[in-house]
This record gives sequence, structure tokens and C-alpha cells, in this order.
Amino acid sequence: MIHICPREKPTRARTTSSSEGLPFSTLLGERYLVRVLVIDLNNFSRFPTMSVGYLVAILRSHGAQVDVLSPLARGVRGYPRLGRAKPWGYLDDKLRHWSAVTPIAVVREVRKFAAKIVHPGGSDDRRAITDYAREFLEDPPDLVLISTYTMYRETCAELCRLCRESNVPVVIGGNYFASPEIVQSWTGIEGVTAVFGGEPERGLWEVVQAIVAGEDIAGRPGLSVPGRAPVAPAPPLGDLDSVPFPDYSDFPWPAYPNRIVPMMTGRGCGWGVCAFCSDVVTSAGRSFRSRSAENVLEEMSQQSERHGTELFVFSDLKLNSDVGVWRAMIEGIPRRLPSAKWTASVHADQREDSGLDRDDLERARRAGLSRVTTGLESGSQRVLDSMAKGIRLERTSAFLRDAAEAGVSVRLTAIVGYPGEEPEDVHRTAEFLEAHAPLIERVMLNRFTLMLDAPIDRRLRTRPAEHPLAARLELNVDDAIVGHGNRMLAQRPHRRGVYRLMRVVHGINRSPLRAEAQDFEGVM
Repeated sequence: MIHICPREKPTRARTTSSSEGLPFSTLLGERYLVRVLVIDLNNFSRFPTMSVGYLVAILRSHGAQVDVLSPLARGVRGYPRLGRAKPWGYLDDKLRHWSAVTPIAVVREVRKFAAKIVHPGGSDDRRAITDYAREFLEDPPDLVLISTYTMYRETCAELCRLCRESNVPVVIGGNYFASPEIVQSWTGIEGVTAVFGGEPERGLWEVVQAIVAGEDIAGRPGLSVPGRAPVAPAPPLGDLDSVPFPDYSDFPWPAYPNRIVPMMTGRGCGWGVCAFCSDVVTSAGRSFRSRSAENVLEEMSQQSERHGTELFVFSDLKLNSDVGVWRAMIEGIPRRLPSAKWTASVHADQREDSGLDRDDLERARRAGLSRVTTGLESGSQRVLDSMAKGIRLERTSAFLRDAAEAGVSVRLTAIVGYPGEEPEDVHRTAEFLEAHAPLIERVMLNRFTLMLDAPIDRRLRTRPAEHPLAARLELNVDDAIVGHGNRMLAQRPHRRGVYRLMRVVHGINRSPLRAEAQDFEGVM
């Protein structure tokens, strides 16, 4: 425990509660030992940010005073999520796709300009966030922690400038700061004290103490400082049950459409080898670890009581990665929270027992599972094998039938434009969705994005001859996305296949969700 405070500052009139809902008592004279402002620049449109909740809980467990800046409290919205399609959605999707893949350079430039105007994190959002930060900085904290998506770089630069004027150190962290290229760019922001990559729970309080005391923090796990080479991400946390439950008490709950509590049973992915997925290299996905079911159930009970809700979203990459925990939860939830409703992502993989047979899904539905997401990605088995997706289409078909008969709303994700995809592969995806449309309530159709250090990125970098029509271009450090070209996408047969697929997807997404899943419209 630190026993000094580097600056004299007046005591704030307001009080901040601990993660148990009690006033703080760890004071030095009439001042808190350490005051920290945590700024949330993530996707804050539907429910609180889990990573920020963990930071707040850990800091408060050590007696720190913590304030949370959530832009949603000032009307700033994050990325919109998939909801019911508008009547004109199909035409809009066609135009967006054509403008993205056309060889006409002027059209692509106009598209980029338009995207900047509507992109979250633009000038209006930046102004609202920095004005809000100025209010907190009127009485400067000892430290500012920013949890951010890379799209908020300009906002972070402005926040660092404000903090520098007040002599307040700033540490920036987030999933994409596992990459040396990204870290190198962000440590160049004027006013930043350090950029953190990895899982922060282990050693967080020691780092806070060191920064507040003015110590040299260079060389600490995961902490990269200006003027030094980026360091490796902090190692994954092993004992997840040892971490305090996230503290969401400071988030603007009335601003959310529903009172949904985010949860996570494990970190990483039990499969973890999909070629397109960057989660296997970011802080959450480098290895798979699971909490105990009892620890998860206890958190659900406490969060439900604290926030007056029984709605939960499980943010696990694959909730059935640990089948034992999955089954213990669907057995335990009805006993703890008989009225709970929840949504999650699962992997309908080829394991002999993936925990997703008809009986499992029926019991999960009785335990409150309202919606489930699984990755189809493609209706072509050839493309799925190239992606190392680890699924068979016949298994996905069986899962869709079983889930629908169990009364669970199903959402699929799909990708077009994966390197090596041919027009007939796109038509197979459309055919698969047409055949299963009555069993599916939403489809999130994404154009392929080349994520930095994902397996397919490494393949295009080291073995480009394997995909002669695709080309790896420059890294966009603002988005942590690698530019790429794919000449197949501009060819008319491929575009025809994509337009057919979009028409099928639009038809599915025009339908209303079943009543029991309405609370989760636009979530995940």
C-alpha cells in the first residue's frame, strides 16, 4: 500500500463506492491515497465495458478512489450492432459493397471520405469526450487510465495533451496493444506515460503505485514507454477465480436500452486456430483458461442483486470451450436465478461432445438461454477448411435444427471475400442460408478484414503465391487492420454471388426476433 500522495489537492465533495457498495475508508488525513480516472473508449452502446469494470474493482479493492468517464453519459454512441434490417437495407448493402470493391479509384476515395464522416470517434464525439474529461481534470487525479479501441487514437492524443497540461500521467491499454507496430505508434503520442498490452489484473496496483510515486516503470511486463522498444504483452492470468468481480456501478445505466450485465467464463478460445481471427494473438486469446462454474454463478447472483437485472451477455469467444463449465452453468443458473435470460457465442465444432446436443440446448433454454451466436462464415466446406474453422456443414445444420426446436434464437456470422474464395463458394453460402432460413433469426455478413498477425495475415506475408489474387498492403495503425487487395471481388461473377447472398441475408434479417429474444436485439 502506498503511503504518500504526490500533490496536495482538495477533498472532493462527492463520494465513490467500493465494489461492495460501501464508502471507502482508506484515507490519508482527509485525502484518498490514490485517485484514478478510468476512461472508457470501447463499444459502450449496449452494456458496460467488462475490462473497465475489472480495472475499477481491482483499484477499489486496494482503497483507491476511482471515477469512470463513460462517453455514453454524454450521448456518444459506439459502433451500432446488428438489428432488424430496414426495408431499403438490401440496396444500401449492395451500394456499400460495390463502392468497396470497385476498381474505380474515385469511388473508393469518396467512400473513404463518407466513412470518416459517420465513423464513431469523429470530431463531434472527440469534442464531447474531451469536454467531459476537462470536468474531471479541474481537480486532477493522480493517474488516468484509458481503455480504448485504436479508432480513438485522435481522441486519446487530445486527452493526453489535456493531462499533460495538468501534470497527470496517462497509461493507455486495449486488446490491440499486443502488436509491436501498434505499440510503437501509440507510445509516440505526446503526453502518454506508457502503453499497456496484455491482461492487466496481475500487478495493476503495483504499477499504479509506481507511477504515482514517480518511479521508473520501464521494463515492467506489458508496459511500453516512449523512447524505448515495445515490450512483450503481460502474460495471461492463470487463476481467473482470484480476480474481483467487475464493478459496473459508475456506468450510465439509464442510457442503455436494457440493463444487461456482461459476463465471461473463460479467456481465450478452446479452438483458437481460425486463420482469419486475430483473437488468437490479442490479449484475450493467446491461451484458453476458464473460471470455475461456482465463481461464475456467484458473480451472476451478485451482479443481478447489485444492478436489479437478470439479463446477461456472455462475451466468451466460445462459451462451450470448457464443456464441464458450460454444463455446470446450465444446471446451476435455474437454482440461483430462475428468471435469468442470457445470450452467448458457441462453437458447433467436430468434438464428439461439444455440449450442444439437443438435450444440452433444451436444458440451456430452460436455464434462460434466449439467443446464441455461432460462426458459419461460409457455406462452402472448401473455404471452411482453408479457414481452419474446425466445423462441418452437416454439424452446423444439425445444430440449427436442434437450437430452433429447443426454442433458442440463432444468429450466424458469415464472411465474404476470404482469400481463395470463388464465386461458386459464395453461391453455396447463399444456398445454405436459403435452406436453413426458417431456423435463423439474424445473420451478420462481413466483408473479409485482414487482421494484423492473424494466421492468414502471416500466410499472405510469407507465402503470397498461395493466393495470387490477394495482396497484402500496408498496416493501418489507427485501425490495427492490414490493407489488402483481392482482384476476385471486383469480378462480375463474384459480385453477382455476393448480391444474391445479401438478398438472402436481408430477407432473414427483416423478420422480428421471437419474443423471448427481444431484450437482446442489437447485442453481439
